[in-house]
Amino acid sequence: MFFVIWLAYIFTALAFLNLLTAAASFIRNKLPNLKEYPAVTIICRTWDDDHVVGRFIESCLAQDYKGKLQIIIADDASNDDTEKVVKKYKEKIEYVKAKKHHKWKALFLNPIIKSKVKGEILVNTDIDAVLPKNYVTNMVRHLQKYDAVSSICIGGNPNSIIAKSRIVEDLWLYGTSMKGRHTLTGKAAMYGGSHAVWISVLEKVGYYGEKTMTEDAELTVTLNNMGYKTGFSDDMVVMLEDVDSVPHYLNERKRWLYGPLRMGKEYGIRQVLQKYNILFMMNMLLSSVTLYSFILSFFDPDFVLPFLISAMTHVISLLRYKAKPEVYTWLPFYVIIDPVVEFLSMAGIIIDTLFRGGVKWVRVSGKKYHTGSPLKPVYYK
Repeated sequence: MFFVIWLAYIFTALAFLNLLTAAASFIRNKLPNLKEYPAVTIICRTWDDDHVVGRFIESCLAQDYKGKLQIIIADDASNDDTEKVVKKYKEKIEYVKAKKHHKWKALFLNPIIKSKVKGEILVNTDIDAVLPKNYVTNMVRHLQKYDAVSSICIGGNPNSIIAKSRIVEDLWLYGTSMKGRHTLTGKAAMYGGSHAVWISVLEKVGYYGEKTMTEDAELTVTLNNMGYKTGFSDDMVVMLEDVDSVPHYLNERKRWLYGPLRMGKEYGIRQVLQKYNILFMMNMLLSSVTLYSFILSFFDPDFVLPFLISAMTHVISLLRYKAKPEVYTWLPFYVIIDPVVEFLSMAGIIIDTLFRGGVKWVRVSGKKYHTGSPLKPVYYK
């Protein structure tokens, strides 16, 4: 009985913390207008992505940025028609292809950044992303105030229950939560799907970390460790494709969870928790608190309050980005699926570590994922 009472207190505290994060997300940043337009380099790694690479390049070429814009497609030894597609744009972009595939993304990108990048600012995104026309301009505006900045990315392919669950997660954990965390702590994570950093700053932190498979998380830790200011932009939305099947969802999540765990070994757990932002860990638990509070409320009324607060937080996160009505019906999928995936992913990490020589980078794909199909916004613009 004593344990149940304390569990209800813990759940309630977590629920209030997540609600506070959601409320803080409504506070807007004031940014200076651009008076100068520093040269910008967009770099993007691709690996067997011939269905989406053309779409990505088109969105880069459509940018409204008034300064110089260099576009580098870094091909990590693709075996499909990527090179054939990219050749259509050979006069407008730079194409670098590796002779053999690299174990981790940073191992491939760092040498290219050192030798090929001409811009003062580096923008790094995912190949399945579709950048809005004002993307580069918006990121550069933020970099007038910050040393590095990331932005919200939302899936635009709601073609399965898994993809719909991931889109709800985008709106909460990588949108509302990130904005709220930045307001409360002054720190932001550099997401691999969309971030920008001054080249001079990247040089000083030693470029992307090569100790783990999550170079974006390593960059976050090193930036914060060295006292650089990190920002977050949700003034525009980058649309991308979310995973659409359980096996690929598990592979993706295993990689995301293993990265910070590995960083704990490389950089020290205390430093990672302090610098990567412990509030993020609390926000990750929102779906679990919602689900378990709902189940336990049938046995103990003390769990009704954390359930209601958590449910309200979910709704607020959708309201924050003006989600379309159908997105609200996807909430139950996320609340049920996400805790299960987190549990199975941790179990997979333990099994890989004990019996398979560690967690490996596994290519994430799917029948309807990375096919280049049109992306549709799930929010009102």
